[in-house]
Amino acid sequence: MEVFTRWLGDSPFDVVLNGLVIAIVCYFAYRIVLEPVFAVVSRAWNAWKLRGNGAQSLEIIPPAQIGKSPAATQQLFTVIQRLLAGHGVMSLELVASRNAGIRYVVRARSADLAPLQRHLASYLPELRFRLHDRAEPLPETTENGAYTLLHELKFGRHYAYPLQAHDDLTESDPAAFIAGSMAKLKPSETVVMQLVVSPFHSYWANRLANKLHRKGYAVVEGRFKHFLLQHWWVWIVAGLIGYYSKNVRMTASWAIILLAINYVIMFVRPSEEPELTEAQQELYRSMLDKLNRPLFRADIRVFMRADDTDRLRDLQAGLNSSLAPLNVPGFQQLTIPRFNPIGNRLSRFKFQRRLPSLFAFRPSILDTSELASIYHFPHGLIETEGMVRSHSRTLPAPLSLKNDPELDVVIGMNKHHGTDTPIGLTEAERERHMFVVGGTGSGKTTMLKYQLVQDIRNGKGLAVIDPHGDLAEELLEYIPEARKKDLIYLNPDDLEHPLGVNLLELPAGLTGNDLLREKDRVTESVISIMRKVFSEDDSGGHRIEYVLRNATQTALTLEKPTLFTIFQLLNDGKFAKDAVKNLEDENLKLFWKDELGKAGSMQKVKMTAGITAKIGRFLFSASARAMLEQEKSMIDFDEVLDGKILICNFSKGKLGEDTSMLFGVTVLAKLQLAALKRAERKQKDRKRFYIYVDEFQNFATLSFTQMLSEARKYRVFLTMAEQSTQQQDDQKLVDIILANVGTVVTFRTGSPKDEEYLLPLFLPYIQQGEISNLPAYNFYCRIAGLTPEEPMSGETIQLDS
Repeated sequence: MEVFTRWLGDSPFDVVLNGLVIAIVCYFAYRIVLEPVFAVVSRAWNAWKLRGNGAQSLEIIPPAQIGKSPAATQQLFTVIQRLLAGHGVMSLELVASRNAGIRYVVRARSADLAPLQRHLASYLPELRFRLHDRAEPLPETTENGAYTLLHELKFGRHYAYPLQAHDDLTESDPAAFIAGSMAKLKPSETVVMQLVVSPFHSYWANRLANKLHRKGYAVVEGRFKHFLLQHWWVWIVAGLIGYYSKNVRMTASWAIILLAINYVIMFVRPSEEPELTEAQQELYRSMLDKLNRPLFRADIRVFMRADDTDRLRDLQAGLNSSLAPLNVPGFQQLTIPRFNPIGNRLSRFKFQRRLPSLFAFRPSILDTSELASIYHFPHGLIETEGMVRSHSRTLPAPLSLKNDPELDVVIGMNKHHGTDTPIGLTEAERERHMFVVGGTGSGKTTMLKYQLVQDIRNGKGLAVIDPHGDLAEELLEYIPEARKKDLIYLNPDDLEHPLGVNLLELPAGLTGNDLLREKDRVTESVISIMRKVFSEDDSGGHRIEYVLRNATQTALTLEKPTLFTIFQLLNDGKFAKDAVKNLEDENLKLFWKDELGKAGSMQKVKMTAGITAKIGRFLFSASARAMLEQEKSMIDFDEVLDGKILICNFSKGKLGEDTSMLFGVTVLAKLQLAALKRAERKQKDRKRFYIYVDEFQNFATLSFTQMLSEARKYRVFLTMAEQSTQQQDDQKLVDIILANVGTVVTFRTGSPKDEEYLLPLFLPYIQQGEISNLPAYNFYCRIAGLTPEEPMSGETIQLDS
């Protein structure tokens, strides 16, 4: 009790007065000492979390053209400020080097990066992201043989004075100047601008904002001096009391009483408002606007590395001048503090570890508008040399794929703004066929290979026609032991073990109408094949087809005919004469005796030269003769469609382009004939069979393409890949394909005409030029097997070796 009375006094007046003194001292101790200490401890703790294992780096790749307004960017930073509530810390960086270009990198806690990525995707859906599990390494601040410079930028005056506003980026864009100063670096040079930001909440900032709102003006700098001068008579009277009483508590008590009286007088007596100029009013309004926005405490650091000091000074001058549009002459500017060896060493430590400053005499406090002016993607078309940008956007996977459908085959992976979704087709969607377009090296063969291996492992029947040979050879390594009995490897270049395929072979045991129907099918197949291999300069195509039809029908009346039997009929008069003797069809007899037989030598040559020239050239191909001259086919294509694996290695490099084309068209024709014969079976007895054709333009015939609309009922489903839609000799084939396929996949193509065909399938989700600018192994995909869905982007999946 004695201690209590010693401090507060004996009388009630002393107790109240001294209690009031202690309360005021405690209040100011909290506001001036404890609150800043707590803020320092909080910043230190969050800085420690940022440098720990729980932090990651997110590289943000902007599109080539951006039209976002400053207001939208301010809203983004408002959301980020709320995201970092609780004094979270984030490092916003612009990193430039000759090799890696100019890149936007954000370093934050893993828990903050996931929602940040979603917010950025909502702000600009065209953004691409690269997430690094480990921190994006910053350059060393000290290196042998290199000169480095690091400085922190500070506000020249109190943070309430705002930087220059940039509400119209079409006229002036600070980000373009900043990025431009980092362009054209030499191989060993590096420039980094780092902003370590955290939410800023301050009692004093709120108090200043209230004063500005209430009075329209406020004393921002020299407030303590202003406080002393405003109450000058209080300090004189209190000083006299203290001088004569020699009692500290009495002096303090009277000072408080007099201050209270002075405040009452000031409150009762209307004060004279100072006359403010229009410029001052505008300044105070801008200060109030800044303090009313969400605020960030920011450490702005700039690092440069070069081979000599002159170049270092050039880089420094360029970057400093690029920040000039942010300054407000006479009021606020970003300044470089004087060099301090100890402080510079500490700054390098904080820069490397992306740490905020724990103590700052004059902190840089940015509102969302100021932060958006300094750190945003350049407005409009990005023309800054070396800036990493995306020329094609990613698209999300449709809901049907996200809801765990029963996929029959996976074709790639949708990676959109941090979410990975497998892209695949159900059995029903595969029934509508698949069309893949992509230039050399774009990734289409990688996609086909991944699909094929899945089908092989899942026990499905399939055929692969590969005009390059690499895919066919690689697939052999993925055949499981249990399926090797189903494998048929057709490699015409293997002359020691040739597999015969006779296009004119007729099934045994057919009679009557069944035999006639089979002859018609074979004849149509031969004509389709020959039409594909006819030269573009052949004239009288319809006449040639007429001759070929009659020659093929005649060959089918002979014993064990082959493709070369047709050549013999047209090139060997004696052989033809003997064949005609046994003909029973009067129409065929008339053709050989009256039409071809009565034609003159020159006319006969015109009628048959196109056919004999094409077939005759294959007589001089060892692989063609070994495969096509055999009377008995060693491959039963009916059996193939019942679940076998047929891998065709028709390498153009080994066989020649024409021979490779002939083999591919022949196999497709045989598969087509086998499919058509499935009409004799019940639907439930027709096993699913998948045909994969790479470089489909080399083998596509009109009759086979037209079968796309009918193949579904025969349960034969196609995946066709080609480099460009313009490679088709007949553009009608492309129209037929696009009209009948349910799944269209496009990789990067080099032909502008491809976008004319394909872009309408993906509008309005992508724009002109995005297909031709896709990165390698990236694609756009539209699946419309049962119901139309929005297109998506994807990446191919590499097989495990």
